[in-house]
Amino acid sequence: MARLTIILLMLCAVFSAQAKTVTDMQGRKVTVPDRVERLIALGSSMSFVTYMKAQNLAVGVEDIDKRANFPKPYIYANMEMVKNLPVVGRGGPAQSYNVEAIIGLKPDVVFINAEDGTVADMLYRKLKIPVVAVSYGRGSFDLKTYMQSITFTGEVLGRQKRAAELNAYIKKIISRLNIDVPQKTQAYVGGIAYKGFQGIDSTAGDFLPFNIAKISNLAHKAGKRSQMFVNKEFIVSISPPLVFLDAEGLTVMQKQFRDDPQLFGKLPAFKNGRVYLMLPNTAYYVNPEVMLANSFMAAKAAYPQKYADIDPAAEADRVFTAFVGVPLYKQFEKDTGGYRKVVLKDGGLRTEPLGK
Repeated sequence: MARLTIILLMLCAVFSAQAKTVTDMQGRKVTVPDRVERLIALGSSMSFVTYMKAQNLAVGVEDIDKRANFPKPYIYANMEMVKNLPVVGRGGPAQSYNVEAIIGLKPDVVFINAEDGTVADMLYRKLKIPVVAVSYGRGSFDLKTYMQSITFTGEVLGRQKRAAELNAYIKKIISRLNIDVPQKTQAYVGGIAYKGFQGIDSTAGDFLPFNIAKISNLAHKAGKRSQMFVNKEFIVSISPPLVFLDAEGLTVMQKQFRDDPQLFGKLPAFKNGRVYLMLPNTAYYVNPEVMLANSFMAAKAAYPQKYADIDPAAEADRVFTAFVGVPLYKQFEKDTGGYRKVVLKDGGLRTEPLGK
């Protein structure tokens, strides 16, 4: 009897050494292997896996993760790596997962980006494989939640040091752009993607680059924190002296100009040459690394004398390298235009180099 007890205790000790219980970003208690060697990441959660330099552990990917020229840092960084991996879901706004394919690939854990725990619970009931939820925030992007998700991913993958380094880097960016300004520059951002490309009327009441760069967001007056659509009368009424346009919406905005050129002509920012093109802040959920990079661009445009030494493209490459291991500005520039001035010229909405 004593010998049997010892054997049971030894087995329990072995089991506990091979597994751990974590609390995911939806408050769910999940038991995961102590050492993850095979994983699948759904709903753009591959971004967090890539931050941890663990994308080589992926045994299957979503179809969207294989799309060339899709302006999302982890997709750019992983293009070669994912070419031969099997597809386990569609990805994008209309997400669907191939449950049989996921089970057949035998991952140790499945990551999913989810705003609530019901999606993760439902997937677990189908897979009977540990499913852990990360999050960018509920309803709208939240920097605290994002950083907690980085920490959580590091915990699951046993890469806590890497997670801590990355969160420290985020804090360093915020500190670097935390200047004293007697009065915040006011600005408006348009063209924010939402379930597809959108025009100048798509904005956000809580916009990370503005928060970090100490810019007063005129969209606050519309009363919402998250992405929202405003009418053209609102845009004219706030009379923005500085405007940023998301590159994902440029084609839509060019059409809007053809349909209603007076709208753009009424904005002081266009009259004063203070309209700028930003890298895509949203592409298959938000692009937090891009928003951090865009913070340097926003700061330089809002306070040019204080940030005369900033090179937005170089800063963007530093951010991308820190997050996904490679400089990506040239790729973004090729696919989306890069950092440019936006002007009304030759009867249309055109872009020019920043130096002009």
